[in-house]
Amino acid sequence: MEYKEEFTELTENEEVATTEEISEAQVADEAQVADEAVAAVEQAEYTPEFSEIEVAEESVVVEKKKFPIQVPIIIAACVVVLALIGFFALKLFVPTIEGSWLYETEDGLGFYYTFDQKADAYDCEMSIGSIHFPGTYEIVEGEDAKSVNVNVYAGYIYGNYTYEITGNALLRNRVLTLTNADGTVINLNEAKEPKDSDYIIPDENFEEVEALTGEWEFYYPEYDQSMYLTLNDDGTMIYDQFGMQELHCVYTATDSTINLSFFETELIAQEEEYYFDGDQLIFLGLNWTRVTDSTPDQA
Repeated sequence: MEYKEEFTELTENEEVATTEEISEAQVADEAQVADEAVAAVEQAEYTPEFSEIEVAEESVVVEKKKFPIQVPIIIAACVVVLALIGFFALKLFVPTIEGSWLYETEDGLGFYYTFDQKADAYDCEMSIGSIHFPGTYEIVEGEDAKSVNVNVYAGYIYGNYTYEITGNALLRNRVLTLTNADGTVINLNEAKEPKDSDYIIPDENFEEVEALTGEWEFYYPEYDQSMYLTLNDDGTMIYDQFGMQELHCVYTATDSTINLSFFETELIAQEEEYYFDGDQLIFLGLNWTRVTDSTPDQA
């Protein structure tokens, strides 16, 4: 029994010792394996999961952001702003006769005068309804006052007048006061320039007659003057009488008649016959020749 106990105790001790040795060996082996794995990882060309992002971030060259609006653009914008400021300053503080003005007679007739200064001309047009009277004007700078010389074929205003402008351009309440040599005073109120469509509108069922469409001329060789007739493909027509009076009309046409309408103090409509004689249009009792690159006296 004693032998068995000693043997058992010895065996247990040996097992414990063996187990401890095995455990220490396993730990040592595991440590060695871990060290070898670490070394392998360090030596291997391993690409991390976010390597592309990291490489991309490293390859990005940080550039200095440029101001989105370049200096020349800023300068151009400033020039435009200054020009606008100058324009409105002129409109406010330097009265000008340019624009449209309404003269109303005692019996209620309204005459519009539109002054338009262009690069090479000073145009003044008077209109009543859809009847227009082209003309010119001239500004004269005097020592005491400004004057305007109006040259229009018809109407109440013709000749030389001193003038004064009162009111505010932005509020569109200006008044143009004209005074002629005998002291007669005429007042015109600033107004919106009228359009023909305010008075007349083409027929919605208008059908073009192609043979009529275009510009026609009746030439007076003895006076070296011409009248013009323009029939447009949209149902509008202009009858120009020697450049002094224009009837702006709307019209419809058949193969033998032209029905035209224009507005003066009321709508005026009339029907006129026409026909062709060779290449000439016979209309209003006149022989009209289609306008080409050359006029009748040059052909």
